[in-house]
Amino acid sequence: MVKSFSRLVRRIQQSRPAPASTIRTGWLALSALFALSGILVAPAPALAGGNSSTPCAPIPQASTCTYTQNVHGAVQSFPSNVPCVDPPNSVTGFLTLTFNAVFHVTVNTAGDAWATSTQTGDFSFVPFNPAGLSYTGHFAIWFGDSFNQNNSVLHDTFNLHGTASDGSSLTAHMIDHMSISASGMTLVFDKVVC
Repeated sequence: MVKSFSRLVRRIQQSRPAPASTIRTGWLALSALFALSGILVAPAPALAGGNSSTPCAPIPQASTCTYTQNVHGAVQSFPSNVPCVDPPNSVTGFLTLTFNAVFHVTVNTAGDAWATSTQTGDFSFVPFNPAGLSYTGHFAIWFGDSFNQNNSVLHDTFNLHGTASDGSSLTAHMIDHMSISASGMTLVFDKVVC
């Protein structure tokens, strides 16, 4: 989740669409990252009416497989920057996230798969430069993916609301979408608002 949060921050700062191939590759990597990070962060899954105590493989199942992973009170800290404020791809301070998350996967007997995750919590940012502004606030990230043999849809939202040490406000919102039809037609869009 650390890398995915950093990637989302970089996309907000750049505020320009990436090529479809980059987004497609990034989405697949992001989906895998969320799946793996949910598994690694909390070892005891909470089953949501499903039949699996381990993650569902993205292949045809003997019966529909569902898996839900919950994370409560997680804390992650890493070098980062402030979206919509700092230069893109710069590292200007240390970000600490305290959050809850849920990750859910369903795979049916045909191998069609659905995955979704929500992560929400508080953040604090402390600049490396003591004269810089620090920030505290709340963030929420959601993504949803669905795949079958012919089509796929991947989308996410990212919201951040914070307050700087000087009392100024920080707000960032991002939405991304990518779909691939059975004919291979790809639709990609994103929108960033600071």
